[in-house]
Amino acid sequence: MALFFTKLVCYTFLFCLPDFVNSIQIGGEHYDAQKSADIATFYDVGGILGSILCGFLADRTSSNALICIIFQITSIPMLFVYYHYGTISMTAQLSIMFVLGFFSNGPYALITTAVSADLGTSEHVRGNSQALATVSAIIDGAGSVGATIGPYLTSVLTNKRSGNNEYEYVFYVLEASAFCSGLCLIRLVVKEINVLRNRSEEAIKDHKTLIAYSQIRDVI
Repeated sequence: MALFFTKLVCYTFLFCLPDFVNSIQIGGEHYDAQKSADIATFYDVGGILGSILCGFLADRTSSNALICIIFQITSIPMLFVYYHYGTISMTAQLSIMFVLGFFSNGPYALITTAVSADLGTSEHVRGNSQALATVSAIIDGAGSVGATIGPYLTSVLTNKRSGNNEYEYVFYVLEASAFCSGLCLIRLVVKEINVLRNRSEEAIKDHKTLIAYSQIRDVI
């Protein structure tokens, strides 16, 4: 389900962001479809860099789900800021769009990794390649359903509004989807936090043992 909501957000922006930019005025100016499509590429640039950093942090911390949920939760206020303040100027539009892509698109590939890693350690599918392949296909299929529903909801919701506010309901849905995506990872996050806590306690215990050994050696 986490992948469902994440792909819903990402693919909605992928297909509908140029139209959104075309429907608003940026700094009091309206841009045609071609220029709007060029502007929308800043979301993809932010997503590329966000994915790289997301993967780097996950490798360093071994906490895929924790990194994903941090990025997803951060993307929620960025969605609000982008919708309400991205029209102030072109600088604001591009910078906020870049940051939004950075945080919302970053965890996209990593969520699949986090879920697959959890499945790999599950007693139900451990050593059973067929079961693991089936469940992985279900997860990817659920994500594809989200990618389909997102643009469709956009077309439905924009028809209910007019003028500069036609995308208002769409952004509400995207904010809710980002929140639900993070919510679906809570169980994995709790598991990873417990692992980090145990690792930290073991490191502290080893450090105390080393200090005690050093003190005894100095006394001798």
